Amino acid sequence: MQRVTNLTIPFYPFMPVGNVWPQDPSFRPRPVMTHADNGMRVDWLAVHSESGTRIMTQATYDPKKEKIGEIDLGRLVDMPTVVIDIPKGAGEEISTEDIDRLVAADPDYRDGDAILIRTGWGDDERYRKLGDAYATTTPHFTDAGSKRLAEVMHDRKTSVLGIDVAYIGNLAPFHMKPEWVDLPPWLRPPFPSEQARTYMRHYTPDKGLRDWSASRPLHGVGSVLAALCNAGRIRNKRILLTALPLYIEKAPGAPITVVAVERDAPGCA
Repeated sequence: MQRVTNLTIPFYPFMPVGNVWPQDPSFRPRPVMTHADNGMRVDWLAVHSESGTRIMTQATYDPKKEKIGEIDLGRLVDMPTVVIDIPKGAGEEISTEDIDRLVAADPDYRDGDAILIRTGWGDDERYRKLGDAYATTTPHFTDAGSKRLAEVMHDRKTSVLGIDVAYIGNLAPFHMKPEWVDLPPWLRPPFPSEQARTYMRHYTPDKGLRDWSASRPLHGVGSVLAALCNAGRIRNKRILLTALPLYIEKAPGAPITVVAVERDAPGCA
């Protein structure tokens, strides 16, 4: 007997994970064919590679690394996974101490496992209740916490990290957040607006490296599955995780469907 839990945030208009950054084409499906006019419904959709629940590969920062179309999808099916609880609330940080105490010392963490870190942020459809604040107040890693987790993953031969926070780091605090996210909505129309394109033309590599410094260490050791939801419904400490991305040939990341399978029989996970 088994239980299957969908860990994927649904796409819906103005969903917060994909609605706050200048590179975000706010998700708003628009019908291009309708039942009344054409006898069928077909929608126009716009997303980017990090909209909603997503996979981010090492190619996010290193163009020489494996991209979505090069992944052996078999590696992402029924991954033996350990669920590790690091409870965090709005704006709270995942620190080095959290990693040492709750991840590195976890007796159920086996070499080669994928990890699912459960903060609780993705539970109870908080993303619908908070709107954009779900993204802008997400728990996140400190730079040191990210580096420490990357070291643990490397030592334990872990290549996939799943986590239920909206973003890994402290929401681009140096440049993108004060320069774009903190503006009133009418001053930051979504991509591909001219304002968003202009901002991105001036967003240089040195700014990006500083803003997203907490993300880089984890991308260096494997793939990250971010913005998971419903992890609180998982009952078992060990599960099988399947994560299938939108199969975009040369993309460094993509929206993804993630499910957790719990098998009651001992030893199945």
